[in-house]
Amino acid sequence: MEIRTGCKINLGLEITGVLSNGYHTLDSVFYPLARPFDTLLVERRKGAGIRVYCDTPGIDLEHNTLTRAHAAFAALLPEQAACPGVEVTLRKGIPHGAGLGGGSSDAAALLLWLNTCLETPLPLQELEKAAINVGADVPFFLHGQPRRVTGIGEVLAPAEVDLPGWWLVLVCPPVHVSTPWAYRAYDALTAEAEKAGGKCLTNPGSKDNETLLVMGKIVTGTTFRVTTENVLHIRNDLEPAVVREYPQLETIRHYLLHSGAACARMSGSGSSMFGLFPARHAAEAAAQGLAPQYGKVFVLPMNAGM
Repeated sequence: MEIRTGCKINLGLEITGVLSNGYHTLDSVFYPLARPFDTLLVERRKGAGIRVYCDTPGIDLEHNTLTRAHAAFAALLPEQAACPGVEVTLRKGIPHGAGLGGGSSDAAALLLWLNTCLETPLPLQELEKAAINVGADVPFFLHGQPRRVTGIGEVLAPAEVDLPGWWLVLVCPPVHVSTPWAYRAYDALTAEAEKAGGKCLTNPGSKDNETLLVMGKIVTGTTFRVTTENVLHIRNDLEPAVVREYPQLETIRHYLLHSGAACARMSGSGSSMFGLFPARHAAEAAAQGLAPQYGKVFVLPMNAGM
């Protein structure tokens, strides 16, 4: 079976705290994209376990989100129920280390496929338990619709992205950013700023009730809404630390803004950058200008869904 797995961008990412185990809590809107995508070729095989094949450099075939997803799914089953053995050939289309959640999307797709192999499929709530054991972003990809994401990524709430007629330009430069490194760099930059005697806006400890969570101001009733007005105020708290190490990302952001983007930000821990354009022609022109240097540039309408 062939499965296409889309990706996501973060329409804002605010760090709201640090847990005792070192994990950071966040507040973000995850927005699904149909492109770029990975392709999974999934086949049942005799025996237990999972075999993963992929010719993309940097992918550990023995320990990855697919192997973790298979193990997490097996752990949900009673002892008498055998987890299907599977062979997966992974064709990467989502850049690795781009902040787009490619590995998480692959894991969620495998969990959903494994569930279809059972005589009595597990409820979604059970799959979510397995998903969070694989990675913080994996539960989101079980749904494939915009979600407000809090906690370490495991708390999901409905979200609406109301940007009619707007277009997204996604730029994926040939830069690999490690997510753990990005959070360490954030911690270091925050400590550096506070040691100098000033407040650091990206540090949750430096925010008062009025500045805490620009995201929180987007809530209307019980629904989280991103609109043409408040999208201009989103930010990514990881961006300053990552851009300091990779200044070419800031160059991309400025190009997007100067080309007509109403908003331009980094997605997740980077390195992908995106711009939101009210006009399609401006989005396409910006993409044409960036493609010769960065290659992987995508133009998509802002109508959510994978």
